[in-house]
Amino acid sequence: MWYVIQIQTGREEKVLEMIRTVIPRELYEECFYIRRECARKEGNVWRIQEAPLFPGYLFADTRDPQGLYVMLRQVPKLTKLLKEDQVFLGVSEEEQEFLEEIQSEGHVVKRSLVRLNEEKEIIWADGAVGRYFDHIVRQRIRKRYVLIEKELLGEKRKILFGIRTEEDELAKK
Repeated sequence: MWYVIQIQTGREEKVLEMIRTVIPRELYEECFYIRRECARKEGNVWRIQEAPLFPGYLFADTRDPQGLYVMLRQVPKLTKLLKEDQVFLGVSEEEQEFLEEIQSEGHVVKRSLVRLNEEKEIIWADGAVGRYFDHIVRQRIRKRYVLIEKELLGEKRKILFGIRTEEDELAKK
């Protein structure tokens, strides 16, 4: 089962390396953070980068959350398993399915190809955006992202997904 580890935002990679160094592998199957592809325009060129999808959160796949919790106290940077009423906050089966469905190998949410109408509104999308098209609450075509709203970890969250247009694809050729 996946559990959520809260950390200082911006320190995802450093804390992940510390966990891999300090905590015995028997206590967890995998520890990771989910990244998203995003695009930034520099001049006439789109630069593709990766950023945390959920800044300040790591995920640990473990059968022993209590043992992991004890060992996390040895990680020098602020980490904690999220708790709710003294019970460790596990990712529900439905939430885990959603998270697994939107990402590709390496825990990265790839940019989705979108098709636009004349008013520059999205009429079709592939990938994560296509799967959750009905959940789009905001689209910023010029900035190459959309926001979807989804219930996750006990609250409604706005999740940012990167997009690419057919125009971007033609410019590559």
